[in-house]
Amino acid sequence: MRLVIDSNRVMAGLIKDSVNRMIILNEAFDFIAPEYLLIEIEKYKDYLIKKAHQNEREFDLTLTALIERISFVPESDFIGYMDQAEEIMKDIDPKDSPFLAVGLSSKVHGIWSEDKDFDEQNIIRRYSTKDMIDILLEK
Repeated sequence: MRLVIDSNRVMAGLIKDSVNRMIILNEAFDFIAPEYLLIEIEKYKDYLIKKAHQNEREFDLTLTALIERISFVPESDFIGYMDQAEEIMKDIDPKDSPFLAVGLSSKVHGIWSEDKDFDEQNIIRRYSTKDMIDILLEK
């Protein structure tokens, strides 16, 4: 199942060895994300290390394991969809536009996010973590 993964799910997987991390590492899913996600992680790296109660080396090992499961899409591959995504998300949450644009530019089943703002658009389905667990339990 091919899904756009939202930053909040990756960050949750970095902070705690939890269901989020298990889902990211599960090969039943093929995750994609804008390269921008890596910038967000770097921006919050110190905060994430502190929340994870890890040293930088441990954090980097976890980060490497998670990002190896994600295909990062360069902006040049989805820039043609940004105007449409920005128009859809302008009154919802404009910061989510790159994630929607990646979804629009690729054949995906949906976006994995706990951000209910994605429910306010009807172009790409939002899968919650509960939905993801249900999918795994069906397999």
